[in-house]
Amino acid sequence: MGRMGTEEWVLLIVLSTLWGASWLFMGILVKELPPLTISALRLSIASLLIGLILASRRPKDLPWKELLILGVLNNTIPYALILWGQIYISSSVASIINSTSPFFTLIFAHLLTEDEKINRCSMLGISLGFLGVVIMMWNSIQGSLIGEMMIIAAVICYSYATVYGRRFYSMGLSPLNITFGQLSTAAATSLPLAILEKPWTLAMPSQRAWISIIGISVFSTAIAYLIFFRILERAGATNVNLVTLLIPITSTFLCSIFLGEKLEPKHIIGMGLIMLGLIVMSSCSKQGCAGKLK
Repeated sequence: MGRMGTEEWVLLIVLSTLWGASWLFMGILVKELPPLTISALRLSIASLLIGLILASRRPKDLPWKELLILGVLNNTIPYALILWGQIYISSSVASIINSTSPFFTLIFAHLLTEDEKINRCSMLGISLGFLGVVIMMWNSIQGSLIGEMMIIAAVICYSYATVYGRRFYSMGLSPLNITFGQLSTAAATSLPLAILEKPWTLAMPSQRAWISIIGISVFSTAIAYLIFFRILERAGATNVNLVTLLIPITSTFLCSIFLGEKLEPKHIIGMGLIMLGLIVMSSCSKQGCAGKLK
């Protein structure tokens, strides 16, 4: 497992800010545009930006089949699920549930890799995190439960994609190449789905919505993924997903200011348990706790 140095921690904080802001942008956009249209716009603009940057460099043959799988699992499916989920629940709650990603990532890494294994200590962290999710979902009304389940399904998708994405470095691909391949294939699969929503029949979005589209596409997607893959390359799948420890703080702060969202007591308790679980799991990976699970 890779280690987090000063540079990696700085990149992680920047990434948490960019992805934390994405929940605010999505919270604004779902009030004006349907989910598949938002996802298609986000991915198309981001992939175009990365493509323009890549065009100024020496072209490289890309493994498009593998990148298509990554794009669908890491963007097409989870983006749509998250946006649908935010129709039923607040952006703050969605971002807290999203923070369980490292738990699922470690489970997939344990099953699929040789160097990132679950031990007894990290199992405690995973258990605390899942307990937090159960408390958050306890006594949820039907609509809220649907939204929460959609976010969990999205988390499972891109947690697996995080581990799957490690293979690209053995192919000698740079973060820029991986980001472009992932986003362009995701855009190509999202656009046909968006047509089902007949976006040309919708009213023109407000200025606030257009700013959110630019923000989520350029900063929270294109730039954020360049940073994400850089950390993944240097520090490993489990460490890069520690960004979700910071995202709920950023997103909750932004959504409370700009959207007026407030958390219920069960959400605060659940977030506390998830954060505690992430801290325990991070401590385990740093100290190399003994006792790997067989």
